[in-house]
Amino acid sequence: MLYLLIALLVVIDQAVKLIIVRNVDVSEIIPVINGFFSITHVKNTGGAFSFLSDNGWGIYFLAAMSLFISIILIIIIFRLRNKEMFWIRLSAAVLCGGSIGNMIDRFARRSVVDFMMFDFGKYTFPVFNFADMCIVVGSLSLALFLLFDKRFMNSDEKSKESSETPDGESMKENADKSANISETVE
Repeated sequence: MLYLLIALLVVIDQAVKLIIVRNVDVSEIIPVINGFFSITHVKNTGGAFSFLSDNGWGIYFLAAMSLFISIILIIIIFRLRNKEMFWIRLSAAVLCGGSIGNMIDRFARRSVVDFMMFDFGKYTFPVFNFADMCIVVGSLSLALFLLFDKRFMNSDEKSKESSETPDGESMKENADKSANISETVE
């Protein structure tokens, strides 16, 4: 199901971008909520906040990075198939969908189509797209799950559990018993 979610997110992203490309001229601004939210058409040849946009090779580097990250995320989703990892897999799927959406733009258009513009008084937030939203939501949720999930936070307890002997005792307990036995013998 998560692979279908990835595909659905990519289809939504590409469909909305196609609508923007066909119906909104580059740099045209269409107010939706006056003074707050507008639809526009921006060709971003860089990454977030136009990172690497001034370099001719930047778009190819970012496309390659998107491809690499998408492959890694699909591998993670595949490997963490147990039910306990569902939320981590879901976060990775949303992140992957966004990464693939922007990767397609970089390979097909040599730029990413951004179209959502928010104004906060005199400050205009950098224009972004649906794939960017997926990347932010997927990244933040993945980070939160990894930071606050007890399975990942208690690595000391996991190492103790993994060092148990077949009879259920830890290696430290066995070492303590051996020390006590050797003291008794002496």
